[in-house]
Amino acid sequence: MSGYSLTKMIRIDGSMLEGGGSIVRNSIALSALFNTPIELYNIRAKRSKPGLRNQHTYAIKAISEICNAKVEGLRVGSEQVKFYPGKIQSGEFKIDVKTAGSLTLLLQAIIPVAAHAPDPVKLLMKGGTDVPMAPPYDYMHHVYVPIMKQIGVEITLCFGRRGHYPKGGGTLSCDIEPVLRMKPIEYKFDKPQKIKCICGKAHVVQLPKHIADRMISAAIKKLKEHNLEVDVIERDCPEPKYDTHVGPGTGITLWACTNHGTILAGDGLGKRGLLAEKVGETAATNLISQIKSERPIDYHLADQLIIWMAISDFPSVVDTCKITLHTLTNIEIIKQISNAEFTIEGSEGNPGIIYCEPNYIRKSN
Repeated sequence: MSGYSLTKMIRIDGSMLEGGGSIVRNSIALSALFNTPIELYNIRAKRSKPGLRNQHTYAIKAISEICNAKVEGLRVGSEQVKFYPGKIQSGEFKIDVKTAGSLTLLLQAIIPVAAHAPDPVKLLMKGGTDVPMAPPYDYMHHVYVPIMKQIGVEITLCFGRRGHYPKGGGTLSCDIEPVLRMKPIEYKFDKPQKIKCICGKAHVVQLPKHIADRMISAAIKKLKEHNLEVDVIERDCPEPKYDTHVGPGTGITLWACTNHGTILAGDGLGKRGLLAEKVGETAATNLISQIKSERPIDYHLADQLIIWMAISDFPSVVDTCKITLHTLTNIEIIKQISNAEFTIEGSEGNPGIIYCEPNYIRKSN
């Protein structure tokens, strides 16, 4: 293994806790960050189709290219992979998942690694931007990226076109600047939380524009039932002659800015047979539940912050609307790969506070 870490390999059970693809993505990212070889086994063993799917293989390929890794067992359907990380490098990387596999899930795994390259990293990506079981593009742009800036991670995210299930074909670019020194991740506040504004975006491609208006109207109606006023919800509906999307799709993302400087969010994704009004109502209901919890960090973001807490230069605290099984799984992975110490106040499915004492020391390559 000349040129690769000689550190003892860590074995990670891919069926533990949540048992899904996030174990693959986060384990590989942490392996690269801590320069520690890992073996993943029982990959997605609890799923109806166990083993790696297409999007998981591309996540591993992308991270392996960025950190000059050697990989064994990388193929669709594989239930065991060995990953030997090398030195993280900068540059431009093209990623085409060939399907509607989620680009936002890929970004969540790749960005922490890319941010520790010596120079900027540019990602040119093709796949799904707004697909089920993944953060929509507008969530990444209006929630994830601003919060990353608060903790010292500079990201520029732009999309060319959206990609929906099942055809995909969405395109985006992401520029990540090197992290010189992270800022503290401190999202626990004593003063009461207030909502400063509620905004959003509804998109429709290759379908009638009135679908966007119906999603927006339903969302506003639901929010007003809870005495929540909306500032603006934009419509993203390209003219047919300029609509280059590969397939039809709709969705709406809402976000609420708090007096703490944090951002809560809710979203809904359209599908055949689902009324536009139901999509808008779903997004509003998701946002309302997070606002009513009076916690500064939404549960999706809390899950995404876990890896950053482990590699921070400071102790971290995150007060979140809900502790999810995804979050608990990510914490367990980090505990196996690093020396970070986590303390949790609260239980799965309920609001809680997550504390982390990091011990992030980059090993020499």
